[in-house]
Amino acid sequence: MATYSLAQLAEQVQGVVRGDPELSIGTVGGIEEVSAGGLTFAEDARRLQDALASPAAAILTKPNLPIPPDSGKSFLLHPAPRLAWAKILALYSPFQTPEPGVHPTVIMGDDCELGDEVSLMPYVTLGNRVKIGHRVKVYPFCYIGDDSEIGDDSVLYPHVTIMPRVQVGERVIIHPGAVIGGDGYGYVQHDGIHHKIPQIGRVVIEDDVEIGCNTTIDRATTGETRIGKGTKIDNLVQIAHNVRIGEHCLLVSQVGIAGSSTLGHHVILAGQVGVKDHVHIGDQVVVGAQGGVSKNLPANGIYWGTPAIPHREWLQVLAYLYKLPELAKRVDELEKKARER
Repeated sequence: MATYSLAQLAEQVQGVVRGDPELSIGTVGGIEEVSAGGLTFAEDARRLQDALASPAAAILTKPNLPIPPDSGKSFLLHPAPRLAWAKILALYSPFQTPEPGVHPTVIMGDDCELGDEVSLMPYVTLGNRVKIGHRVKVYPFCYIGDDSEIGDDSVLYPHVTIMPRVQVGERVIIHPGAVIGGDGYGYVQHDGIHHKIPQIGRVVIEDDVEIGCNTTIDRATTGETRIGKGTKIDNLVQIAHNVRIGEHCLLVSQVGIAGSSTLGHHVILAGQVGVKDHVHIGDQVVVGAQGGVSKNLPANGIYWGTPAIPHREWLQVLAYLYKLPELAKRVDELEKKARER
């Protein structure tokens, strides 16, 4: 693992050192698991007290928190320490960056275009007319179908499948097992038989999107399925044909979005949220875990439950729900007294 001085880390995140700038930091970790001599992270005063009692040699924290002068530790001060922590963790990542080059086992179709410093690792398969941008990293056993494009600085981890005619933007990260551009789920019933509707559209993934493990994004019946810039998608998410996701949305694990639904920008769907087909969710909407969206939701609201309703209403419903056993008992007692009269 890499080793940096505290001053070097401060330079990476535009922070300020208080203490020993030449302190060598070979490990980083949370307060509970940081090793002696390492760097840990404390975002508030309570966590700072815990960090001061830890074996860490240095603490990343806010400049406005009370720092004792005789703690024996050094400090890296940053106004947004969580953001700085994310950048520092990337420096200590165990994932090795592959060297540029095309491994001999790579299978490449006709008329493919490769940018500068591309890394194609063992057993990657490219279809025909595939375009790979500069500094793209494609890990082993990935498949990229005909006429697909991968933008500059994107990363495809092992066993990613990119079906034909998929456009992936710049700085996109796709984690193992994801399938982009599989068939949309479309059938027409005739004489009791389900006949497949060919899915001939495409998928467009805009810049700075991240897609989690074993997530599936279906190509459109016609037209396109589109994932907006900066959206982050967790593991095991299903996005159906012709769905359009706005910019900077967060889709948490096991979300399912049915065909032709649309999401505005900065929408958050918590775990296991289900969205009906042809539904529109407005900008900056939050839907709580296991919510079921069956109708359009206006912008700037927080919704909960199935069907999803405004959060305040859901809390009222929940309060009565917990009283149902008591209410049922009282009804039984009243019915018994009525029969005895």
